[in-house]
Amino acid sequence: MAEVSIVGSSIWDSHSPAPTETSQGSVPDDLPPFAKLINDEERERKAERSSPGTYHVLVNPNSFAHLPEYSDDMDMRREKTSPLRRPSIAASLASSLGRDSEVVSLPHDPNIVVLPRFEDVVRRVTSREQPPSPTLTRIKTEDEGDAEDRYMKQFKHVVWKHLVPAELGVVDGLDKSSALLFEREARFFPPLQHAIKAVAAFSFATDRDRVEALQHYQAAVSVLKDTLKSTEDLASDGSFLTHFLLIIHEIVTAEDSHWRQHLSTLIQISGLRRSIFGTERYPFIIWWLCMIDMEAIFAGASSGDLVGSLFRSDMIPHPSYHLYPLGMDGSSIVYGNELDALPVILQLDFEVTILAVRLALLSKEFREPGGGSPHRQVQVYELQESLRELWATPSVVLIAQNTDHLPVRPKRLFEHAQTLYRACIIYSHTSMWSTQRLETPPEYDTEISVAANQILAATSRLLDQGLADARFLIFPTFMAGFACHDGGQKILALELLERMAQNSIGRNTAATRRALERVYHRQNERFMSTGQSLDVDWLNVIREENIMIVNFGL
Repeated sequence: MAEVSIVGSSIWDSHSPAPTETSQGSVPDDLPPFAKLINDEERERKAERSSPGTYHVLVNPNSFAHLPEYSDDMDMRREKTSPLRRPSIAASLASSLGRDSEVVSLPHDPNIVVLPRFEDVVRRVTSREQPPSPTLTRIKTEDEGDAEDRYMKQFKHVVWKHLVPAELGVVDGLDKSSALLFEREARFFPPLQHAIKAVAAFSFATDRDRVEALQHYQAAVSVLKDTLKSTEDLASDGSFLTHFLLIIHEIVTAEDSHWRQHLSTLIQISGLRRSIFGTERYPFIIWWLCMIDMEAIFAGASSGDLVGSLFRSDMIPHPSYHLYPLGMDGSSIVYGNELDALPVILQLDFEVTILAVRLALLSKEFREPGGGSPHRQVQVYELQESLRELWATPSVVLIAQNTDHLPVRPKRLFEHAQTLYRACIIYSHTSMWSTQRLETPPEYDTEISVAANQILAATSRLLDQGLADARFLIFPTFMAGFACHDGGQKILALELLERMAQNSIGRNTAATRRALERVYHRQNERFMSTGQSLDVDWLNVIREENIMIVNFGL
């Protein structure tokens, strides 16, 4: 401590004259009392402007209770930390323009405050001088070393392929990949950088990386909370992209978390962006959210409020906005070799997905108490006919005959639409309500069997081509395995899910395979006792087995 000097300090040197209100260079104290200040920077500024220039902050054990390193619960220090211990994004938003809890002052001395929550300066980003602009401050983030480079490469080259398979950037370089949007924004928006690292670290599937993932998730939420100071901040690109990745992180962990509430919050942010900017700059992300919620409804993990609100508010993006990159007019760029097929396939994929969403919402309605409509067979039949008619149009038939010659993006989108269509045919005959398969007339058995066999053949072919990142195959493969009667086909479905689980960025694919195993076990038990297994409801099985699936492919 010999090198520390206190000479000349108005705070520590008793012989140094304290500045007064009339001293040259003094700054008037225009800040509220200490108890009203929200962070240490403001408290320090008030102390500098006050005489004698000191203040007291009292902390107690509760002040540190939220920090893992001060917790007696070892689970909090390990990867298996309960999601309830993680900061909630929705809770962060609720307090982002205010604060969680007020600092308490002692009545006999306003300069003594009791801090209810210790502020970890490593986990937050603040600025001493607020910019005059209401828009979000862009803070340049320094490269922190090899670990950060490793996570960014994993995010761009592995994670993004699983999230967005129908992009040129994932197969021929990154210049046309929407992952670059996230990378560029993260350079100036620290919460997004933490969110990228959280998703990338979790995808490595090692204990150490998953601990890192949880830490980056916590840091992202904490820093985001301190960064959002206004409505414009909340509507910024950095905020929007960060919330999207934090939702992805919650989904890949396959925990019973707050993902539904966060998903709804992100849609509210998008609505705010439209009201401020007149449009949504990244409409393809809204489309991705629709597909995420659709699979969650199929799995019984979502109420469907998200897609319902999008329908009601006319926020479902038009097919011409579903792909990155976007042109000057805001619509997706179509390259020369895609002109003949891509617009048609975009429309096809859109219509199949919308019919799938309607099917999922109808199933949710039928499965609710009192939802057994006497006309449900008719309602399902109408959707089935819409699917069949769509797939029988001449343009779709022609494309189906020439799939191998399609460019990359049209081919991936067509494969998505094709396998989703077949999965919907199976689902509509077997899973709309718990006893539906028993009630389905035998004349539809062939349609179910053909759809299942086509799904398994397509999945096998694409995996043999090295496309293990085509995660849209997993839900159809699960439905095919459930519906098959042939033992060999059932085993093939399990093997295909196992192959895809080995390359998964999260836990859902392994959970999907485990769910199919339990369904097989229940079907075998039922067949041995009754001679048939058509009354086995896979949704009831995964619920009884406490298997959490939010998105089959992540």
